[in-house]
Amino acid sequence: MESSKTKNIYFWDKLNVLRAGILGANDGIISVSGIVLGATGANLSNTTLLVSGISGMLAGACSMAGGEWISVSAQHDVQEYTMAHENPQVDVDLAQKDLLVPFHAAAMSFTAFIIGSLIPLLAIMLSAPSWRFVNTAIAMVIALSLNAIISTYETTNSTKRTIVRNVVIGILTILITYGIGALLHVLIG
Repeated sequence: MESSKTKNIYFWDKLNVLRAGILGANDGIISVSGIVLGATGANLSNTTLLVSGISGMLAGACSMAGGEWISVSAQHDVQEYTMAHENPQVDVDLAQKDLLVPFHAAAMSFTAFIIGSLIPLLAIMLSAPSWRFVNTAIAMVIALSLNAIISTYETTNSTKRTIVRNVVIGILTILITYGIGALLHVLIG
């Protein structure tokens, strides 16, 4: 029979990896939607759209992974310091198994960003030019909604409120980037 102590091994790291995955996917969906729709607003060619989308996907995934590595490394260092300098007056009961692993969060964030960003990238590349904005926006809304459902599964958070928050941020992002792309097309083109 598994003890409760064994069941909790790596709990904090697993929770941190879950957080990194949800954030990475959300960022991938929103960032690449914004990039490709900004390029669409500027009336750029199919090749430029594809190169922009793939470049944004890779740059974003690397940035997210690097950010997770730096952030979780700082948390890990604080955890190690706390363990080394335990103060009996402070109610902190950390063990080696509780330490966060920076690589886990970085790898999850990188992978989730790539997966999330493939959704708008595929939507825009598989759409006829006249349907690019609509199809990509719909794909983004569906993907953000699914990510919200996953992130609130078995929690007390409101799934509906999380969906609305995700979708509103996504829609604002694509409207701003598309508008700026269209403005740049008029000013430069």
